[in-house]
Amino acid sequence: MNGIHIKGIPFRLDLYQLRAFFVSAQTLNLTEAAGRLFVTQSAVSHAISKLEKSAGTELLGKAGRRLALTEAGRTLYRACETVFYELEKAEEALRSGAAGGAGPVRLGATVEFGTTLLVKHLAPFIKRNPGVPLDLCFSHDLLRPLLNDELDLVIDCRDHRQPGLEKTPLFREEYAVIASPSLAAGLRAPRDLDRSTILSLDKACAWWKNFLEALPAAERPAFPRVMELNHIRGVINAALESVGVGFVPKYCVTKELKTGALRHVFPGLKLLEDNFAVYQKTGRAGLERHRLLVKYLKGIKAAHLQRAG
Repeated sequence: MNGIHIKGIPFRLDLYQLRAFFVSAQTLNLTEAAGRLFVTQSAVSHAISKLEKSAGTELLGKAGRRLALTEAGRTLYRACETVFYELEKAEEALRSGAAGGAGPVRLGATVEFGTTLLVKHLAPFIKRNPGVPLDLCFSHDLLRPLLNDELDLVIDCRDHRQPGLEKTPLFREEYAVIASPSLAAGLRAPRDLDRSTILSLDKACAWWKNFLEALPAAERPAFPRVMELNHIRGVINAALESVGVGFVPKYCVTKELKTGALRHVFPGLKLLEDNFAVYQKTGRAGLERHRLLVKYLKGIKAAHLQRAG
């Protein structure tokens, strides 16, 4: 390995240089790494050059126009994960006896779940854990920022099976086919949807997968008319205005269903469901602030189901 001996890294290599390399390896972008470290790009580049000289080998190379880890770089990156995550645990332990508490958490969640439901249930956690300030990020792209340590934990209904991730199941994601009362009156069977405009987050209607796969193949509509909208709230508002028929998480339209502004079409059809889970890096799962938040998130399951019912 051209002089790299992981066992000796804590003693032979400079911690600042290791941090510059670690963040650069996560982002594969020196400008972005410099921003996260609050230094200049030249400072990051200089630190990595000195680290490579000390290690006796190249750590970051090029793959086309992008940075890429060399084999030695991947070895060092795995060691850095262990080193910096253990330092983070030590920092938290030192904080626990001080007024600062356990430390902050950057929590990611899917857009509609985060804005519609999650924010309504966080106040008790914040009140009980003043030493764990929360920052929230709502996005449909959660895996990449989690792997890059831009987020500490994420709540997602996608099943992520990457090595090094710990998954804690939370609750089921229930769905509903929705339409205004005037449109719903003409929908007796799933094939009737072929006479309606289908509101979908994508043109190919992959968004409707949990509806379509709940039907026998012979009963599935063909969806000849599809309107693509890139946000669930847009789907709901379009359905309210009788533009078409939508497919959304049930908790998003609890109020509209109760007031009758929208109808739950085909209520007797058992739709496929997704499962929400909270994901975190396995190496950081031992952090006390992570443990406190995961325990709390598991406890809001009953509240979610009540709102969604």
